Amino acid sequence: MPLWPAAMAAALVLWLGVAGPAAATELFRYVNDDGVVVISSNLPPRYASRGYTVIDSRGRVVRQVERQLTADELRTRQAEEAEREAQRRTAEQRRVQDEELLRLYGGPNEVARARDRRIESIRTNIASLTAAKSRLENQKRDLEAQAAELERAGRGVPEHILTSLTRVNTQIADRETEISNRREEIEQTRESFDRDRDRVARLLGVSVEQDEED
Repeated sequence: MPLWPAAMAAALVLWLGVAGPAAATELFRYVNDDGVVVISSNLPPRYASRGYTVIDSRGRVVRQVERQLTADELRTRQAEEAEREAQRRTAEQRRVQDEELLRLYGGPNEVARARDRRIESIRTNIASLTAAKSRLENQKRDLEAQAAELERAGRGVPEHILTSLTRVNTQIADRETEISNRREEIEQTRESFDRDRDRVARLLGVSVEQDEED
């Protein structure tokens, strides 16, 4: 049997002597308000929240129940658990992303080539939008010329010309917005692919310059 402090051992022996063989097989060991270790078959409710140990009739620990946390301690624990879970999710996401990068690219130079292809595709789209904008601007000039000619002749500008001008102006503004967005997309694409290129280089243990030379 484990060696206990004399007071604890005496308390257990005394309890066993009084309770006899019919006693419960599990006992509660806790510290009372006076700081005294108590061994009893009953656990007063006011001591349950302070933590206690369940032991058998031979003094062996069956289970340990920790004390109830305070509100502040509980909030701290919950915050720590939430932080650990967030870190775990971030690490798992990073692992999945790394696996996908290595599946897609054999080296940093392949990432750079994919970046260049994507940027070229966006530039082609910008050229198409720019051409469409130019055509709309030509339409606008034609409509404005028609309106000016009618006004010089002392005639009112027909509603359909005014409506067409409004529509064309809206379309020109839309094309300008799309062109601006595509230009921003080029910068975002460059930054994103460059991050992937650097990550692939790190995962493979090579430098970007070394991979380009190879």
